[in-house]
Amino acid sequence: MLKRALFIALLSVALTACGSNFKEATTRSGSSSTSFATEQTASNENTAQQASTNQVTDKQYLFAEFMKDGTPMLTEDQASMEQTSYDFIAKNSDLFPSTDKSRVINLVDKSVTTKHLNKNLNLYLNKFVKISGDVIDIEEDNIPIGTTAIVYISDENDNTVMAVYPGASGEIFEGDVATVIGVPIANFSYENISGGYTNTTLLAASFLTKENQ
Repeated sequence: MLKRALFIALLSVALTACGSNFKEATTRSGSSSTSFATEQTASNENTAQQASTNQVTDKQYLFAEFMKDGTPMLTEDQASMEQTSYDFIAKNSDLFPSTDKSRVINLVDKSVTTKHLNKNLNLYLNKFVKISGDVIDIEEDNIPIGTTAIVYISDENDNTVMAVYPGASGEIFEGDVATVIGVPIANFSYENISGGYTNTTLLAASFLTKENQ
């Protein structure tokens, strides 16, 4: 397993690149709009509305871009993010994150377990799944996208997920029992402290909570 701080640093790099692309696109759009407004003053209102729409679009795709750029780094170049997952996150961007479980619980495919994810992840790239288990590692930091947490959860089948949650994890600590709801991104493995390898599933998390023990 890479150092947790390194995970955060790598994601920060990914987001910085993502933000630069957005800024460049917005700048080009703004320059074109200014030139057009100079020639046709009557279009000022439409130009302002378009700029507002661009900002909304940028925000909508921000976490999807974040995960797209971060996936190869987090999986040590073992995987990349599929378009299906990207589109799902962008379509449901208002749920990343969600602090209200009721908003996402009805979207969860309750039949899916980590066994299903390990067997054929591609069947679930556009579905919310719910995984509960012991927190074996957790870290969070403030990065350009905002407070972001990375949590490893081992479930009752001793299968592991690594969830990237774009929000604060609250009073969740190593050794706690937690539940995460998110969309699967990729399967990969990392070297554990015993010298072997642990298979895990990367999730883009929508909801994260501590369970009563």
